[in-house]
Amino acid sequence: MNTLITLSILCFTLALCHGFCFRERPKLEFKDGKFVIPNTCVDKYDGTEHLVGSAWNTGECMKCECTKGGMSCCSRYGGIAKVEGCEAVRDPETCTYKFFKNNDPSKPCF
Repeated sequence: MNTLITLSILCFTLALCHGFCFRERPKLEFKDGKFVIPNTCVDKYDGTEHLVGSAWNTGECMKCECTKGGMSCCSRYGGIAKVEGCEAVRDPETCTYKFFKNNDPSKPCF
């Protein structure tokens, strides 16, 4: 019973820390009278094609991977961004949060 509780807490913690993920199934193609799985995935953010087995980072700070099972992407920001007295601002260049004072957004909290 303790193991089950510990595993549940661990899974919940990992889910909170990682942000969010999604998965898209491959779009089957019809060739020569048969359905075939494509050997590429199309990035839903910029429309680029990526070969099965490849991984890439998007301009929207997502880490994506293309497999025969489809495309999966996870946020590179991750976690909960809350600091008392500060506002979290996403930095798209570094895919991190930067924190600024609520009463003076020009001053960083750290």
